[in-house]
Amino acid sequence: MRKIIFFNESLNKDETTKALINLLNRLIKKYEITLVVKNIGSLKKELNKKIKIIIYNPSKSKLINHIKTTLFTLKHKNKYNFSCTYTLKKEYSKLAIIASNNSSINIQNNYKQLYKKKEYINYFNNINISKYKNIIFTSNESEKDFNKWYPELKEKTIVINNIINTKEILKKSKEQLKIKKDKEDIIFTYIGELNETQKKISRTLECFKKLINKNKNIKLWIIGEGEEINNIKTYIEENKLTKNITLFEKEKNPYKYLKNSNYLVQTSDYEGFPIIFNEANLLGKILFTTIKVSDDYFNLNNGKGFIIPKETNLMAKNILGIIKTNPKVSKLNYDKINKERIERIIELIENNN
Repeated sequence: MRKIIFFNESLNKDETTKALINLLNRLIKKYEITLVVKNIGSLKKELNKKIKIIIYNPSKSKLINHIKTTLFTLKHKNKYNFSCTYTLKKEYSKLAIIASNNSSINIQNNYKQLYKKKEYINYFNNINISKYKNIIFTSNESEKDFNKWYPELKEKTIVINNIINTKEILKKSKEQLKIKKDKEDIIFTYIGELNETQKKISRTLECFKKLINKNKNIKLWIIGEGEEINNIKTYIEENKLTKNITLFEKEKNPYKYLKNSNYLVQTSDYEGFPIIFNEANLLGKILFTTIKVSDDYFNLNNGKGFIIPKETNLMAKNILGIIKTNPKVSKLNYDKINKERIERIIELIENNN
């Protein structure tokens, strides 16, 4: 059986880790898998028990890191048929290149929205991007932007969107809600990390304050964890929005809320292709997003969702106009899509010449 190795910072509850676990649980039937992480997180229980876990915790000391890298090299250099890092941290990306000649890096975000050209190039040079055999993106937009600034690596880039666990999502979506829901309610759900740097959760709150002032039937359910929780609570209370905006902390099952809502909303500054977009489509929900995203299947202009402005007045105006038309969702066949995406990953694993 072929041996493959993956790298990620942790098994904590985030979209990247969830995407990785979905993939590894599929591949374990065919390969012997090792996963290297900094620490064990809350999602370990969702990982197949046959997958071997190695704890690798980088140090702040350059000397200690050098020793750790040397020891890893002695034990693991070219011992795997395929390696892939889901974290772009330098300490782990270096190990992925050491572990196999057939190495890949999986880039979940679009860093062109975060960095200027010089910073962008320095960032990727710092993780030895040119040494990877394959550079995998989760969206066409991310690949396109990367190739503009790294045209010499164009032959190495490929787009493979994340797979989703359809059975698990559908099962969890059927769990009963404990919150009261009226027939007149128009419910939007936000699912994701509660931060300001990338997700711009304050933008979501400001937009929905305007929407609720226009239509008292509009409600927002916020499901997630993060540094902005206290600020969110304060905003809701100070603006007297407790009847319309509800924060669900440490919720293990977001899908029952998504299933019972009308729309998914996401107001990030930058993303790759969030896995929640596919999950929303699976559950028949229209998406509102502030980022331009696409993959080989997901077309926002074909019954999947709408791109809205980042400025909150325009955002609210757009959303109000669209929901009046009662848009219908066009659902995709995710069993077929997952199968095709797994097959593309297997091709990369097997092509280790």
